[in-house]
Amino acid sequence: MTDSMFATPDRIEIVGATDRGLRARQNQLAVLGVPMICPARFLVLLIEDDGGQAVLWDGASYAQAIIEAERCAADWSVPVLDRVV
Repeated sequence: MTDSMFATPDRIEIVGATDRGLRARQNQLAVLGVPMICPARFLVLLIEDDGGQAVLWDGASYAQAIIEAERCAADWSVPVLDRVV
């Protein structure tokens, strides 16, 4: 068996976040009975093939995050991955 590395292409990602961490943790906290009291935030990230990341936009509106992600994707000619849904 030979070792091989596959580069992940550059992409734009939409993620949900709170001041205390990724929104994906909300379900884990709910199971423990801990409420999420921080308002939801959405981030549009540029993820580079070498693993580098840059926040391109952040805000409270998921709809606006989608619009901004599509705009950024057009600027960089890369696909959008929605990690919120």
